Amino acid sequence: MGRTSIGATCALGLLLAGGRIAAADPDPTPDPTGAEPKLIPGKTAPVTPTAPDDPAKYQHKGQFGLSLRTALGLRAIATYDDTIYCGKTDTTVSTGNAPVCSGRAPLELGIEVSYGLAKRIDVLVEADFALEHDFGASASSMVTGPHPVKFSPGARFFFSEGIKSKVFTTAQLVFDFSAYKDISNKDRGNDIGVRNLSGLWYDFTHDYGAYVFVGEELMFARWLEVGFEVGLGVQGRFGH
Repeated sequence: MGRTSIGATCALGLLLAGGRIAAADPDPTPDPTGAEPKLIPGKTAPVTPTAPDDPAKYQHKGQFGLSLRTALGLRAIATYDDTIYCGKTDTTVSTGNAPVCSGRAPLELGIEVSYGLAKRIDVLVEADFALEHDFGASASSMVTGPHPVKFSPGARFFFSEGIKSKVFTTAQLVFDFSAYKDISNKDRGNDIGVRNLSGLWYDFTHDYGAYVFVGEELMFARWLEVGFEVGLGVQGRFGH
């Protein structure tokens, strides 16, 4: 083989080697900024949206409830006869008894049993037991008055419902079994009337809630009595 053939063969080998290097490293020049090579960003996992709270699980339908409440109350009593003592005296009246008495009502503890009859209706029975004595038979009597006792069946109606909060009002009859006595120690008999509570209710869970309320009461058998109260209560429920 001549020298010309050997030289041509070497040149061809060098060209093939250079092509392989170029293919393996197309840009061997380092980045003058020294930055790291950028990575291809991966796909972000989709975020699962939180399911909204179900209003149905805060309804009282089909549940039995037990509620405790108390309130601060004011009242006014107008007697049908000035011989009846209602807690205050009046020197301008011949009997010395004021025809109209107003002031704070005895503090009471209210206990209520209810049942969710429908989505927005509870039927209920309320019992109120006074924690304080009321007035006696006369201003001079040394015998203290009774602890008032009342029972009030009725229904509660809910309006403007949110998921957990709602507005309510009640319609109730009142049966007063307080043992008031006259000056001869004779029982003045029972009383009857109507009652309403209205307020804001909030259910923390399916089984527990609390509420604030204002209440009005009208009694008319024994004497004419108008009452007003502001209070709060809590309720526990069980059932489906």
